[in-house]
Amino acid sequence: MSFDLKFYFRIFLIRLPLFLAVFIPAVAIGLAIASSLPKKYRAQAFLLVESSQIPSDLAASTVRTELSDQVQVIQQKLMTRDNLLDLAYRFGLFSDEPDLQPEEIIARMRDRVWMRLTMGRQQATIFTITAEAKNGETAAGIVNALVDQVLEQDAAFRTEVASDTLLFFEKEVRRLGDALDAANTRILDFQNKNVDALPETLDFRMGRQSLLQERMTQIRREIGQLNDQRRRLSELFQTTGRTEAQPRRALSPEEEELEQLNAELREALSVYSDTHPRVAMLRSRIGTLEAVLEARNPDAEPETPGERVFNAQIVEIDSQLEALHDTISDLEPEIASLQATIERTPTNAITLSAMERDRANIQRQYDTAVSRLSAAATGERIEVLSKGQRLSVIERAVPPARPSEPKMILMGAGAVGLGLVLGIVAVVLREILNPKIRRPAEISKKLGITPLGTIPFVDTPGERWRQRGLRSAALVVVIAGIVGALIFIDRQVSPLDQIAQKVLRQGRL
Repeated sequence: MSFDLKFYFRIFLIRLPLFLAVFIPAVAIGLAIASSLPKKYRAQAFLLVESSQIPSDLAASTVRTELSDQVQVIQQKLMTRDNLLDLAYRFGLFSDEPDLQPEEIIARMRDRVWMRLTMGRQQATIFTITAEAKNGETAAGIVNALVDQVLEQDAAFRTEVASDTLLFFEKEVRRLGDALDAANTRILDFQNKNVDALPETLDFRMGRQSLLQERMTQIRREIGQLNDQRRRLSELFQTTGRTEAQPRRALSPEEEELEQLNAELREALSVYSDTHPRVAMLRSRIGTLEAVLEARNPDAEPETPGERVFNAQIVEIDSQLEALHDTISDLEPEIASLQATIERTPTNAITLSAMERDRANIQRQYDTAVSRLSAAATGERIEVLSKGQRLSVIERAVPPARPSEPKMILMGAGAVGLGLVLGIVAVVLREILNPKIRRPAEISKKLGITPLGTIPFVDTPGERWRQRGLRSAALVVVIAGIVGALIFIDRQVSPLDQIAQKVLRQGRL
């Protein structure tokens, strides 16, 4: 038996009142249930993660934390127990449930407030804050309060990091400056204590030592020559009783020597100062000779001219030898002192080199710290002026005009679908339970005979009027249902004019 679509359609029209009697209450009940569910309003705010407004190659911020990581830290801080409780009490979210425990409040708040960070390659990084509440004003208030906290914590975090960095380098510069001053003081004290044995004067002292040693060698040579001269003069006088200078002297030996010493004193004063050993020695000898001449006994036996000349020469040689020995006595301590300082110089050089190396290290650290202090000051200024990476508000939350839950369109569609299914099931069951025979094919199937012909059923005028009335009533019910659905959509879902505008815009696209 083939499927007769027209027959089943006529059956559906006949059973349309039954279908509507099931469909309309089912849809009405579904819409009533959807309308009776508690409404939830959802508000959202969008923040943009902005990059630094100043090129990093010109001036870099000292806050090196990635802003996405920082946002996640801020998110964790906002979702803490204390902050969620503060939001719940501030906006009176659970004022109608006074017995609600803090743990339950926190659990519900975490279900109603959530945040999402959206990022990707070659895409802007967006931070979204969403909150749900029983009315739109409360939801928007919660979101905007969270936005203010995010901006405040972002600015506070970046400013605090930049300020801490600047403070650290300020302390570091002061510490290294004090260390550098202390190193300079140690070096200066060491140089003052070892001023006679510093490496920079080593060449001078070695030259001075060589000069003094040459001078001592010359003096010893002169002493040797004078000793030889004295010895030869004594041998000559003892052998011959005269000296080579005897024929040329007209004055007494003391007078001649005194005249010679005065001449030498005048020459010495033109070269040396009054305190020089040479001048002092000449003055001493002159005083001795003058005392000898004044105290000479006139009754004593006068010396022969040769003796006078010999004694005068001996006295002069002895005086020269005494002066030379005095000079050696003066030079030997100075040479020994120079030798001691020269021997101390290598140790002092090593110590001074180590101290200067430490100072150079501190100087390099100080220069680096000063450079970083300048960079930290620039970075701190960038963060104070909000010229670095930051979060900026793209769109603050506004009170939503329509609730986000329940999903009226979805629930309305579900109610209509359920009504259709129930209506069709009712019609099918009614037909299954109906024993009447409506088609010739059913006569052969149910009675097992083949009819010679069939006479169609002819409705009476009353039956036709009754059927028309039922159809009119069904049409009225359908129209009323459509009107009610449109009113429900306009009031509960979205205004019809807005839906029409969206449809028109999509049609133009």
